[in-house]
Amino acid sequence: MISAVFDTTAVSLYQPSKEERDVTAYAKEAYDRGYRLLTQAWPELNDRSIKDDEQNGKKIWNAYVNDTCDDPFESWKWRGTRSEARKRGVAMHAQLTAGFLFAGISAQDPDSKEDRNAGDFMRGIVEWMAENSDYLSSYIQVTMGMMMNPVTYMGAEYAQVMQKVKVKLAEGYDTKEVLDEELSGFRAPVYGATDIMINNAYEQNIQRQTCVIKNRSLDYADAKKRYGNHPNWNYVQKGVTAVFNETDNLFYDVRDHENPDFVKETIVQWRGEDLEIPFLGGVYMGDEDTGFNPFKFRSVHNQPMYDVVPFGYNRISEHFFYFKSLMNTLQWEDSFADEFSRNLLNRELLNINVPTFTVGDEDNSVNTSVIFPGANVTSRNKDFQVKPILPPQQGNPYAALKDVRDSIEANSISDVQSGQLPPGSTKATAIVQATNSGRTLLKGLGRSLGQSIVQYTNLMVTVGIRNLSIAQVDEITGSDYKTRYRQFTLPKRMSRGKLVGKTLRFDGELVGKKMTKKDVEYENARLLEETEGNEKSTIISLNPEMAPRMKYLISYDPEELFTQNQQQMQLMMQNMYAQLRADPLVDAEVLLREYLYAFFRSKGDDFVKTLPMAGALPSPFGEEGGGQQKMPTPVAPPAGMLV
Repeated sequence: MISAVFDTTAVSLYQPSKEERDVTAYAKEAYDRGYRLLTQAWPELNDRSIKDDEQNGKKIWNAYVNDTCDDPFESWKWRGTRSEARKRGVAMHAQLTAGFLFAGISAQDPDSKEDRNAGDFMRGIVEWMAENSDYLSSYIQVTMGMMMNPVTYMGAEYAQVMQKVKVKLAEGYDTKEVLDEELSGFRAPVYGATDIMINNAYEQNIQRQTCVIKNRSLDYADAKKRYGNHPNWNYVQKGVTAVFNETDNLFYDVRDHENPDFVKETIVQWRGEDLEIPFLGGVYMGDEDTGFNPFKFRSVHNQPMYDVVPFGYNRISEHFFYFKSLMNTLQWEDSFADEFSRNLLNRELLNINVPTFTVGDEDNSVNTSVIFPGANVTSRNKDFQVKPILPPQQGNPYAALKDVRDSIEANSISDVQSGQLPPGSTKATAIVQATNSGRTLLKGLGRSLGQSIVQYTNLMVTVGIRNLSIAQVDEITGSDYKTRYRQFTLPKRMSRGKLVGKTLRFDGELVGKKMTKKDVEYENARLLEETEGNEKSTIISLNPEMAPRMKYLISYDPEELFTQNQQQMQLMMQNMYAQLRADPLVDAEVLLREYLYAFFRSKGDDFVKTLPMAGALPSPFGEEGGGQQKMPTPVAPPAGMLV
């Protein structure tokens, strides 16, 4: 029997082959399992579902208040919110986004020897990808999601999407396809808690999930750019999803009234099977051979990887996949503060406009028509009295609110750390203790965030190696083509105590070469000559073949959450300079530049004399390349150039 949802639904024009029906049924089974995990109640979330907890967190974060009231006897009451949880969330979010966090990257060659230069090179590639994509805005979004959602995901994608442009000719015009810069390159999409489905709620490592399903709504024109060449594109409709019914093996068109102008994209992935199946509005968009739908995102060693990383505020248990958001953590204190504030403020309103009852002549009774400032009521009845209904308020009812605020502060961030001045009566030791407690809590959050940052940086390194280190083919004229490798520029980077512009270059001329020490010295000198001795410019060159052969170790320090105080930094550098200036193991020029930078920033270079000096230039070519090689004495200053 066909279920009721299909009784009133039109049969779809999309009725594919048996192979496509089978793979759709396989994906639908995984989809149903993931949907159940999102909608069932979890004791870890106070018997709320993932979907309900997400909605609850968003309401608290957005200070949602239902101010509708149909009862005129209740409409006078204050129904607002103190937004205590939101205030703490905003302060915490500001702390997390004071600087954009990146993990540290170190590299090992195939012989397990550390190669710092390759690690620095790859760190530079990751920073370049972040600055030339939507990573920074996505980082702001995903850290905000940590405040309110049981989980928020950030994806790592690299795409080459073509768009049609019209070129004017002598007569008429021609249409050609060019790379769409907005949709192409590295992208960091953000997914909400219900946009991603998993199949095991008690496996925290997303790479160990049997199946991961990604959902998002695409604009119809955007969807056409991505899938317009697929044979099934003609079956895709705006605001319609083709749903497969296993009972009669038919597809039915179900209309999405909430998103009538969008198309739902669903990508079902099984990492263990190297299977990734895309659907658009329920229509199969995979390969013609349904058994061959390999993962798009693959590791450096060509193994399938899930391309999303979960972010969350705090782990709930040792196994539960989802997190406890800050709004979830503070919800009871926040609701108590609101309820208590409502009662207090409503009582204050009653104290100002005291409800009374009268004793005596009813004709001289006091009602709301005569209760206003300066009113005077007289009566000829000697027994006439006006008495308050409520007893006088006693004690300090606001003391309980302070206890609630202290509890909220203990579970989030201190007032001092959020930028508020403490009361004048607060002792210095109490301020220090509150600051240290907040710092300890932030470190715990930093460790949770750091795990996600490490996983995401690993995805970025993979994207960089697989897509940016390969040769590009450029058309010169007619049928003539030329291959070239890319280079990347990072302006204003600190190197050896100086702000310099770094150029990261994958050098195709080094492919297949085994370089001796003299070869490395010559290459260093050539790059130095290329910069014309400019101390504000650095070139780092890497053999493209070396990038995928390296093993990259990614780490994160929670201390990066805390921005350095400039005055403390100046005092520290002053002491360090006095103590280490004469140390033979310390580079005096670099120490001086760092000391001056603490006071004068980039203008500190103006105080330093440039002296000719020979230095050691490291190389990322491994043992054959010489590791860290000594420049010949006659060569000019290295100006921070590396090979």
